[in-house]
Amino acid sequence: MKKTILSLVLIMTFTSFHAQSVISIDRKGEALKGFYLSLNVENLWIAGNHVNWQTGEADKPDATSGNHTHCSAFAAAACKRLNIYILRPPDHKQVLLANAQYDWMDGSEAVADGWKLITGNNVYETAQRLANSGYVVVAICKNPDETKPGHTALVMPDEISGRKLADDGPAVIMAGTHNHNKISLKAGFRSHLSDWPEQVVRFYYNSTLPGI
Repeated sequence: MKKTILSLVLIMTFTSFHAQSVISIDRKGEALKGFYLSLNVENLWIAGNHVNWQTGEADKPDATSGNHTHCSAFAAAACKRLNIYILRPPDHKQVLLANAQYDWMDGSEAVADGWKLITGNNVYETAQRLANSGYVVVAICKNPDETKPGHTALVMPDEISGRKLADDGPAVIMAGTHNHNKISLKAGFRSHLSDWPEQVVRFYYNSTLPGI
């Protein structure tokens, strides 16, 4: 009986330690974080504006894009500056680009361009660890209604505990209805996941470390 209790205590202690342990950021992760912050997403790629997808600046001052957001354009612009290809204009129009990126990521062209699907039992942790090591990691979901937008975000290098990862998912940087330099996956994808299971979000990383 005492051995059983001791074993349970050890398991609970290990689980608690693992949940509270923090995933650190290495030098390449810090460089990637600095690059993402330099993109100024909080003030560019603003929803409702017609923007230049590469710069995020409004390119038609008197025109708007209705309620359209620019999450996928922002991700494409960031990748382009890092010499990493993800489906982007003019290969696909900006409207509903996230849905198209989701489909593209599952094809041979994406594999040839270095993208790999993150799988396993600890997808959130793996995605965050890869970002913290300087790899570009994309979080992406497709809207089941093809006439409505999906969502694309980049995993932001961040020191984060195992518990927070389990509860809220990795940190992401994104454009959307509101733009954020850092927000949790759970909060950032909330409007897209309100009626969906969380498993619809896929994570892909690019196997080429960007030379920042």
